[in-house]
Amino acid sequence: MKKITLILITVISFSGFSQDSVDFEAAGIGTDWNWVVDQNGSNPPLEFVANPNSTGANPTATAAKFIATANGESYALTYTDDMGPFTFSDSNSLVKIMVIKTVASVVALKFEDSANPAFSTIVEVANSVTNGDWEELTFNFGTSIGNTYDRMVIIPDFIERADDKTIFFDQISFNLNDTLEDYNLEDIDFESTGFGANWVWTTDNNFSDPVLEIVANPNMGGANSSTSVAKFTSTTAGDPWALTFTDNIGSFTFTAANSMVTIMVRKSKVSDVGLKFEGPGIYKEIKIPNTLTNGDWELLTFDFSSEIGSTFDRLVVIPDFDDSRFQDHITYFDQISFGNQTAGLDDFTLSSVKMYPNPANDFVSFYSVSNAVLEVAIYDMLGKQVLRSDRVQSQLNISSLHPGMYFVNMTQGTHVTSKKLVVN
Repeated sequence: MKKITLILITVISFSGFSQDSVDFEAAGIGTDWNWVVDQNGSNPPLEFVANPNSTGANPTATAAKFIATANGESYALTYTDDMGPFTFSDSNSLVKIMVIKTVASVVALKFEDSANPAFSTIVEVANSVTNGDWEELTFNFGTSIGNTYDRMVIIPDFIERADDKTIFFDQISFNLNDTLEDYNLEDIDFESTGFGANWVWTTDNNFSDPVLEIVANPNMGGANSSTSVAKFTSTTAGDPWALTFTDNIGSFTFTAANSMVTIMVRKSKVSDVGLKFEGPGIYKEIKIPNTLTNGDWELLTFDFSSEIGSTFDRLVVIPDFDDSRFQDHITYFDQISFGNQTAGLDDFTLSSVKMYPNPANDFVSFYSVSNAVLEVAIYDMLGKQVLRSDRVQSQLNISSLHPGMYFVNMTQGTHVTSKKLVVN
């Protein structure tokens, strides 16, 4: 597993560009650069104007103003070559930009080799604030580490439009005072203290590409008692494979211990749910239909054991793989877990047995609805059993375990489940 750890930087290694951010200030960076506008009807020039809202998240004096015209392309853009050549690394691959927009639509950042524009990388993130406040968007270019580019392209309103749209942008920064989470295939649970909620999720092939929302769990009384979940709206005009993806998962290799991937879904109709992993030159997609449509959560299991030994760096979720969508469909999903969960898994035990705290130190506690004893076996990431107890009532001493990640198999009567445990 590649762990991405970013460090605070004060100078970025761009030729001719040694500031932390493109700030469009008179004494700063960006206003004296050559910005070319293209694919935008009459191509009105990029303007540098007084900040329209200096009392909120962005108190700077000056910002860039882009008018996406009604007769421009959906990918109307502006670009500059004045940053000079640079190479993405762990210390500059997290790029942020501040925007003010009146509608929610995708903002795309793209980096190219000006001599060979086909050699490029692009990340799309939709804004969600439309009330005149500044919003900071984060673009993860971790999959382009090692690649060298010399052109920065900004597509501020990546959508078909019926009238002119004005977008302000500012403060383009590269890993300024920030870090990426040290993620190691823990459950993607969308909790504020967990993984997923703060990741960059890009929506694609979904017409207007509404953003992935992190919302309160609409049904905490059943198989999924977590607080927060992801909400995806598959639009009527979107493709059957309308999707959301993230690169925050980092680079990882499927093994026997992590190749069974599960996801909790809540859907109002039956259709395929697709999980897809992409890597350099490869991808693998599996589709599994849900069966519940009554508002309950359902656990779906995807077997990626055919990919053991393959390395991927992008997770794609296709919540409603349906070519007969006559209205918008809402899918909630949560608890994306990686583990070697075998045929004994059932969602009754998943919901009825709680294991806490997690991460844990010397002891881990268990709570069971039936209050019956548990058989507990703990395995390391290589599948070796490192601890076992056949009669656990409420607590297990794990002080003998070294810090790291483990799989905990719990058996209660005929019910079996597996959960991940992080030991500090």
